[in-house]
Amino acid sequence: MTELEAVNTILATIGEAGVSSLAASTNEITDASLAMRTLREVALDVQSEGWSWNTEFDVEIPATAANVYVVSGDTLSVKFSPNDYPYNQYVLRGLRVYDKLNHRFDFAGEINSQALHAREVIKALYCNVGTTTWVWTDLPHAAQQYIAVRAARIFSDRYVASSIVFTYTAADEDQARTLLIRSEESNLSNNLLWGNDRGGGQGLGYVPAATTRLRFH
Repeated sequence: MTELEAVNTILATIGEAGVSSLAASTNEITDASLAMRTLREVALDVQSEGWSWNTEFDVEIPATAANVYVVSGDTLSVKFSPNDYPYNQYVLRGLRVYDKLNHRFDFAGEINSQALHAREVIKALYCNVGTTTWVWTDLPHAAQQYIAVRAARIFSDRYVASSIVFTYTAADEDQARTLLIRSEESNLSNNLLWGNDRGGGQGLGYVPAATTRLRFH
């Protein structure tokens, strides 16, 4: 599914004719522009949940000359393992990593004498989970389908406010999310003995990015 096809799917939900090209800007006050804005808004929200296809493990965050750790602009979230940094509490504020214990950003030049891992004493941080946003063409089909249907439901609810349209697209949204979750589970190497590649045990149900530990061989 292309982004143009997704926009036309949204427009069809409210009975509008499709367009032959995407709007040059989402700031235009047209149905197509509003549909594209809604699509991209929903795409960002869905990706922020953290899925197997947009989550990286053991990601290196280099330090800048100002001793500040800055992540790339497409980063949605990062998590630091307490096993790697037991004496620190790092969180992401904007695109910079913040040290909650010492209340500062510029801590890269310091060496933790209580480091448990050798890599902790170098001027680089490693987050055990890094979630990034992808462009539309890189998303798997199941994700594209769910995003398009969810965006159509939100769009119709915002600009049409028809209970009939909302009920129909809400059912489609549930089905699309079910297919996305099935696709996600099939990519996690689920096993009766060790759970999956994120360390989640069997029988615990599915929550995106709720379990983040890799299994080690």
